[in-house]
Amino acid sequence: MRLSLKELSIVAALGALWGSVEIGLGSLLHVWNVPFIGAILGTIGIAIALVGRVVVPRPGATVSIAVVAALLKALSVGGVVLSPMIAIVMEGLIADAVLSLGGRPRRGTFVVAGALAVVWNLIHPILIQGLIFGTGIITMYTSVIEKGAALFGLSASSVVLVFVGLAALYLAVGGGAGLLAWEAGRSVLARRAVGADGQGGAA
Repeated sequence: MRLSLKELSIVAALGALWGSVEIGLGSLLHVWNVPFIGAILGTIGIAIALVGRVVVPRPGATVSIAVVAALLKALSVGGVVLSPMIAIVMEGLIADAVLSLGGRPRRGTFVVAGALAVVWNLIHPILIQGLIFGTGIITMYTSVIEKGAALFGLSASSVVLVFVGLAALYLAVGGGAGLLAWEAGRSVLARRAVGADGQGGAA
């Protein structure tokens, strides 16, 4: 992937924005003990990255934005940041893969990219934190189910219903983020085109 200086600047700026959200808003959400912080931050972050993919329509742009955000996340004070860094990069990889395989940029592919990227946040704590960081898959799975049960007002024994409900919620929120990013990115491109026409007319 070869990007122009202008495209690199856009990627860096949006990556910095995502990273700032992770550090700033993430810290506040942790202090307030908000559940499903990864999903909240992931939704905002992937929306930012997908806007970038509309503006810089090149394979690799989305994951590049995610990598910049992950590197900034490493500057977070306190705690282990490797797990959220992996989550950020994985979201970017998933979205980039969907968009790269989806052919010409379309609203539908952005919705799917956002949905699949955000649903990774449901799998991440179980697979990555539970398996790689030694917390234990069962422990993390139980934690996710208990939080989901509290969210839906269900019994923690309704494991399948809770997990399916969480997956549907993550997919819906992620799809909405993809749709919002598509519309926002297209609006940016339209304004650029109007500005370019105005400058051309003035010339």
